Amino acid sequence: MERQILAARWVFPVEGPPLEGAVVEIEGSRIAAVYQGEHPRAVDLGNAALIPGLVNAHTHLEFSQLEQPLGPAKPFTEWIRSIMKSRFTCTVPADQRIRQGIEESLNSGTTCLGEIATSSESLQLLSVDERKPSAVVFRECLGFTPDRIAEQQQTAADFLQLGTDLELNREVGLGLSPHAPYSVNPDLYLNLVQQARDQGVPAAVHLAETEEELEFLSQKSGPFVDLLSELGLWDPQILRDGMRLYDYLVPLAELTSALAVHGNYFGEAEIEFLKQAPQISVVYCPRTHHYFGHRLHPWLTLISQGINVALGTDSRASNPDLSLWKELLFLRETFPDVATDLILECGTLAGARALERSDELGSLSEGKRADLALICLPDDAVTDSGSDLLLNSRSYVARVMLNGVWIN
Repeated sequence: MERQILAARWVFPVEGPPLEGAVVEIEGSRIAAVYQGEHPRAVDLGNAALIPGLVNAHTHLEFSQLEQPLGPAKPFTEWIRSIMKSRFTCTVPADQRIRQGIEESLNSGTTCLGEIATSSESLQLLSVDERKPSAVVFRECLGFTPDRIAEQQQTAADFLQLGTDLELNREVGLGLSPHAPYSVNPDLYLNLVQQARDQGVPAAVHLAETEEELEFLSQKSGPFVDLLSELGLWDPQILRDGMRLYDYLVPLAELTSALAVHGNYFGEAEIEFLKQAPQISVVYCPRTHHYFGHRLHPWLTLISQGINVALGTDSRASNPDLSLWKELLFLRETFPDVATDLILECGTLAGARALERSDELGSLSEGKRADLALICLPDDAVTDSGSDLLLNSRSYVARVMLNGVWIN
């Protein structure tokens, strides 16, 4: 097997400092060596950087046909109504939408996905060949009233059984997603988390997404009550008095891995709990967060407390595209004082940790899968710093390698 030897102006291993004038050697589908220096047989990639393939820890591929985010962005419950309408009126077949999202993700440097699925299509499409991103596919479950509990538990069981029937390889994993506190009965939530625990799979939950969610839990009032009432689903007896986000975090600590998606409004109690539960990662979706006009996200506070923070794009229903690379550029522009190394880690190794893939993905380390993104750097930049060059607004994803093979 011929070894690929690639030389770039900069290499960003992530689990180590950036390397100027460095080489990455690849044997088959694995990284064989990463070092600063030269090699007589190296393919010179020129004024470019090699980084690990990006990890999008939270997306919904079913909305990939949308050309622009759905509106209105406020109030949030009106956006949810737009989501419901889109699902009911969309005429594009699900497999076509998901294929479009997979292709867009790959072309923008993403080689691993945390996908929220409302059907089996994405699981089947992601498992068909090696030219797809690796993924953890979380089956979304919804049902606020008690009569939905048994049906949704069966949906979850059928999905996990489908994974067994498909004889999935290690590159595609399964999980469950009890959607959110306002859409999942508390008993169903606990039952689904227990199913995930018993089957040894992760869970992903939308938590602390809006201030209205906090009002809904603690006071049983606000726009979510209005929405549920409109749908004929509201019963104040379903929620215990004085419920908190904390109550939804605690069961997740029983799993080997769980995603608290968004986390826009986690308070001191939740952050203190997360510090003691390293198996729970928070997934921050920067441009979606900005689209809805939320207050400043606590991602830097979370990281400073040792909490794993990964990044996601959410869907095209709240984001103009599925490019995690553009999420990194957005963070650079919004937080100019935050180190490039930290931003890059959030989009690579932190996402791999969140999806229990850090032994295989997320850094350019010997023995890991050769999933890479080639970033073209601006030619006329005056800085000599690779960290400044990498997230320059004119840097872009030029090529993507999956399992040791350039796919574009």
